[in-house]
Amino acid sequence: MRSLFAALRLLPETPITPVLFAGLEGEDVASDFPDVEVVRSSLLDRKSPAWFARRVVAKTTSQDILLRRLLKRNGVSVLSHSFHLGFDPGKHPDVKTIGWIADLQHVRMPEFFSATERLNRDREYRSLCARCDKVIVSSECARADLCTFVPEYAHKMELLRFVASSTPLARATCLSDLQQKYDFTGPYFLLPNQFWAHKNHRIVISALAELKKQQTPMLVLATGSISDPRNPTYFSSLMQYAEESTVLDCFRVLGQIPYDDIVGLMQHAIAFINPSRFEGWSTSVEEAKSMGKQIVLSDLPVHREQAPERGIYFPAEDPIALAEAMRVAYDEFDDQRDAVMQEKAGTQFVERQRGFGETYQHIVENV
Repeated sequence: MRSLFAALRLLPETPITPVLFAGLEGEDVASDFPDVEVVRSSLLDRKSPAWFARRVVAKTTSQDILLRRLLKRNGVSVLSHSFHLGFDPGKHPDVKTIGWIADLQHVRMPEFFSATERLNRDREYRSLCARCDKVIVSSECARADLCTFVPEYAHKMELLRFVASSTPLARATCLSDLQQKYDFTGPYFLLPNQFWAHKNHRIVISALAELKKQQTPMLVLATGSISDPRNPTYFSSLMQYAEESTVLDCFRVLGQIPYDDIVGLMQHAIAFINPSRFEGWSTSVEEAKSMGKQIVLSDLPVHREQAPERGIYFPAEDPIALAEAMRVAYDEFDDQRDAVMQEKAGTQFVERQRGFGETYQHIVENV
């Protein structure tokens, strides 16, 4: 949402004014989005009296009447990137709805979901497609999957490829401070993915073991949440595999770290790595594009669609190919060229971001 709001600010004549709705409790949304109007209501505070009343009315009428009234009172004409209001499209044209579906991973990779989770997602996505006026997807791959899943709603699909916000290098932690804080030295690759099973960290460990066997050890710094709600034992089993592969000195897990540190690690990395077995539209690939960085990435159709200029692809199940791709990235890395490419990406970023905003504006105007 930050990226989208920033893109809209580049369009001085846009008719779109974003408004965020949040509960009275919880985080201070206004401080996170200082340039966006925030409306707070107890209707959005889970288990508050107003929230229960809203649920009762919605269940009785099959329509989110109280939320719709709140939106209308605040001049909202489109509810976007959210749920539907229960009304059939066209019956209440005063508040249109644009849903958002990131991907259909539960259909493509059902082994990572329980039967109940798959059933709930099926119901949620079908309902979203039926009740919303339009549904946004982030890639052609996701649109193709969704059109196969609900072909009767194919006409509602709108493609909106998000562009990651530019990274404020002025805030980046310097390399020497990062090395001291996280106790590493020398060149490194950055793996900025959550520790979820489909993110495929295991193949990186296998590739590091192969590189070590070939007497060319390399360092990977991994950031992101180590908790996978669908697979609570995943991280511990992964680290056990890293220990058995004798690469704990090469595969360093930093976990969730401050944003300024992430930016510094991005800036100075040889390359990012995204070994994922599935993506809707990868944020780390977009960040590599916005920064002009090298990225070693799994050869998925969606990664080809994202088409990073400095991408080096490998088959998602081939650790030897990943090891070779890492070696290529290492050998091709040059500090001066990297700085030039980062500067080039910076000059191209505004136009890419403006295109993102213009596409979204077009979708909203059509609705």
